Amino acid sequence: MTFKLKIDSQNQWFVWIWVSIGNRKALVKFKIDTGCNAMVLSHGTLKSLGYSTKEAGLSKLPPVVGTIASGEEHTFRKLGKISLCKDDKQAVQICEADAICHSTHETHDLLGTEVFRQFSGVSFNLVGDRHMELN
Repeated sequence: MTFKLKIDSQNQWFVWIWVSIGNRKALVKFKIDTGCNAMVLSHGTLKSLGYSTKEAGLSKLPPVVGTIASGEEHTFRKLGKISLCKDDKQAVQICEADAICHSTHETHDLLGTEVFRQFSGVSFNLVGDRHMELN
């Protein structure tokens, strides 16, 4: 499957993928982070999927402790299995992956190795027709 990539002025890579939780869905602009061992959803995405991002709403989700790039441990909240789809009709499912969210801070939606390791190959074309391919 091939997905169009956008590379911003800070050389960050982004891809748009449909996220589905039950019958709720949203088109999400994921930042590709191959150093991230998780799929992280932002508070904005959670709101668009009908989740309460107030502290009381997120505190009902199970905690997950993770280490961020600086080496510090942070508590995240486990959202459970999320479906990634090629289109809004959910006709072509890409995969299912466990997703987490930061319990208090707003972050990018991050597409990390939780998704990539489900495929036999992942490649990126960063010149001309910029795209990501999942095999």
